[in-house]
Amino acid sequence: MAQRTHVLAMTSWKAKAERGSAWLMHLIAWLARAAGRPLCRVLLYPIVLYFVATDRTARRASCEFLSAAYGRPARWTDAFRNIYAFAATLLDRVYMASRDFGRFEVTVHGDELVRDALESGKGCVLLGSHLGTFDLMTLKNQVLHNRPVTVLMHIDERSRVRRIAGVDDSKVSIIPLGRIDSYLRAYDVLARGGLVVALADRSEKSAALQSDFFGRPVPFPIGPHALAARAGATVLMGFGLYEGGARYRVEFVEFGSAAPPGSRGAALQPAVDRYAALLERYARRFPTNWFNFFSVWQQP
Repeated sequence: MAQRTHVLAMTSWKAKAERGSAWLMHLIAWLARAAGRPLCRVLLYPIVLYFVATDRTARRASCEFLSAAYGRPARWTDAFRNIYAFAATLLDRVYMASRDFGRFEVTVHGDELVRDALESGKGCVLLGSHLGTFDLMTLKNQVLHNRPVTVLMHIDERSRVRRIAGVDDSKVSIIPLGRIDSYLRAYDVLARGGLVVALADRSEKSAALQSDFFGRPVPFPIGPHALAARAGATVLMGFGLYEGGARYRVEFVEFGSAAPPGSRGAALQPAVDRYAALLERYARRFPTNWFNFFSVWQQP
């Protein structure tokens, strides 16, 4: 009963955080289309200030993470910079969704890793996270060499948020998570040498293993790692990171070998630990790119 109560509390916390940011997303997306980027970037300051002042859930979650990343108590100004970066990427996503990349300076690192993985014919599992804007990689598909992209994702509040920003998911093949055949369909894509994208930092209701993240245990889903192990696919991590102004960087990183074929349960712990360590490394480098406005350490 205690475990069920904890899960329900976390669901409520997360739902509140997602709903609380939806109005901000609606407003910024509307302004982007109505007023243009230069004016909108100025208007973001009072909008984000109001959001930080009134949304206690997002502010607390931001400060909790930034305190861990900075190694000191986070101030409200830190939360402001974090949420401003999130708002800025939402604004830019509206233009990116319209293929208006000429506004931005996007540097790509490690794209040869994706090319080599796809040319191997074994398929590639590209692990993402809520650090930065993962949509950048699928929107600017040339960094993925214009290959078909299959995305494993939950069809829920976050997909609605993507529609607010104008992200056209018809450009990619989406496999909804939580269905009995979700991973079987993803396995078929990998068996044909395809590319499967999966976020691996939110356990949701899926099977998970705990790993150390900034010195405290966090549950990470094992599904993407089990999928890669079963398919024998190459595993990479990818980040779409905001560097300020009009600058973005896309980084693809070697993850290391997938778990041995057939690995399941606790046998996937080394893969989960590698994921947590790489995510922490990049989160320390780009802390204001942490766009996960509920407690990752499951403290309701």
